Amino acid sequence: MVEMLKGIAASDGVAVAKAYLLVQPDLTFSKATVEDTTAEEARLDAALAKSTEELQQIREKAAQSLGEAEAQVFDAHLMVLSDPEMVGQIKQNIKDNSVNAESALKEVTDMYIGMFEAMEDNAYTHVVITSTTGKLERYS
Repeated sequence: MVEMLKGIAASDGVAVAKAYLLVQPDLTFSKATVEDTTAEEARLDAALAKSTEELQQIREKAAQSLGEAEAQVFDAHLMVLSDPEMVGQIKQNIKDNSVNAESALKEVTDMYIGMFEAMEDNAYTHVVITSTTGKLERYS
C-alpha cells in the first residue's frame, strides 16, 4: 500500500525515497498539588538523570558521526540539565508550592526563557533551554 504524504518542498524536482515522519511527543500535563514534596524532588532527579544519560548518548553518536566540534552543541544542553541554580529553583518551587515536578519545571524554565527573550542575542540560548526542557518533560 502506498501512502501519500504532503509537505513543503526543499527544492524543485521529484525524489523517491524512504520518508521519515517526525512525531512530537505529547508533553501536556496538569498542574497538581503533591503531598510528598521529597518524593516529587526524587521524580525530578530521576528525570534529570535519564535526560542527561540520553543526551550523553546522543552526544557520543554525534561525535562519532559528525565530529567532536559539531557534537559540542550538546554540551550546552547538558549544562542546562546540570545547572544548580535552575535545578535549585525548580526544587524550591516544588517545596514552597507543593506542586508536581512538571509544573515547577515549566514555571522556572518559562522564567528563564522570558529573561533570554529580553536579550538582544538570545536565539541560541532560547532554543537550548526550550529543547532541553522538552526532553526533561518526557521523563517527569
